[in-house]
Amino acid sequence: MKWTLVNVKKETDHPFLNFYTLTYDVEKEGKHSLYEYYMASRRDLGKLLCQTHNYKRSDGVVLCLYQKREDDIYIVIEKQFRPPIGTYLYAFPAGLIDEGENIEEAARREAKEEIGANISNIELLVPPSPTSSGLSDENSCLLIAHADSFESTKLEEYEDISYQILPLKKIEEMMRDERYFFPVNIRLMLLYLKERFHK
Repeated sequence: MKWTLVNVKKETDHPFLNFYTLTYDVEKEGKHSLYEYYMASRRDLGKLLCQTHNYKRSDGVVLCLYQKREDDIYIVIEKQFRPPIGTYLYAFPAGLIDEGENIEEAARREAKEEIGANISNIELLVPPSPTSSGLSDENSCLLIAHADSFESTKLEEYEDISYQILPLKKIEEMMRDERYFFPVNIRLMLLYLKERFHK
């Protein structure tokens, strides 16, 4: 099949997230038909990923922060209320990259704002990659960094975020407990950390 984008229509006008209708011409076995697809995006019309194909640009950062201690590796785990889910998720600090920031600058700023962390030894583990390609054109990257120290946070009015620094073994137990709701990318990252640090 061959897919050609022929039209994009912005359906809503909200400040942070909008709904778009994409119309593609789909050529299959020599026949053409129009196919409409619906998506959400933080980007403006004309800057959607299906229009720019700028796959190297990251919209956000996800930060796995750790500390090495004698008895185990300790990981920073956030507990944050997420309105679309209707409950608290257990995850890593994360946030959007501001205009003009590079990935490392955004990582340092988000760590400081959300949990007051000063970080070092920043390593890019996952380059900009789709987070939910059936729903949105958002790309995020995943980084790992050492949490050096902690100060006060700078949360926005409705950010409901707390955090703990827990041994990796304890987090493994939490992932098996249905009371704790972890996103899929965080679960996979924690499995990676287990292999990386417990060899």
